[in-house]
Amino acid sequence: MKRKGSFYKVYFYTLIASILIFGGSRSFGYIGAKTFEKIDIEIESSMQRTPNCGYIIAGSTSSLFVVPKQPPKAIGIFIQPRVLKLNSKGNIFLSWISLPEEYDPHAISNDSLELSVLSCPKCKIIYPVYQYPVHGKYLTVFLRKDLIDIIGTMYLDLPTKLNLKVYGEINDGTPFEGLGTIWIINK
Repeated sequence: MKRKGSFYKVYFYTLIASILIFGGSRSFGYIGAKTFEKIDIEIESSMQRTPNCGYIIAGSTSSLFVVPKQPPKAIGIFIQPRVLKLNSKGNIFLSWISLPEEYDPHAISNDSLELSVLSCPKCKIIYPVYQYPVHGKYLTVFLRKDLIDIIGTMYLDLPTKLNLKVYGEINDGTPFEGLGTIWIINK
């Protein structure tokens, strides 16, 4: 016949054993509300940067290779229409991307393209509905309604100029961005 308190005895002895095993190490201090914050700080402080832009964790012989971020390449952008009427009946607006000569428009990563409004960094990003290379350039088609919704949240005095940024990446991971300006009018 077993006693009723045997579960609690096993639990108590397991707790004591874990305190004795982990009591002197830092790993026991991770229990609590800030567990992951402490782990992140410890890992970050134990990493050292190597000359080839990789990282080594202290005490390790292998490195973690981290590709450094490169600045985006400048591209040419032409946005049509140049004047956006808020009450017009059009459904789309276009962006023509001109890459530097060393890059092929066919090499643009389709899922990387996005358009944002520079004067509203917290506004949502607009993604193209259609995109394809045409005659050495890359055509992206955006919904006009998405841009008009963003303009509605900005409370602008019309007519005004609006700077738009198109960002994307080449298939090899090279980022690019370009700026275009359009006019926003009410009538």
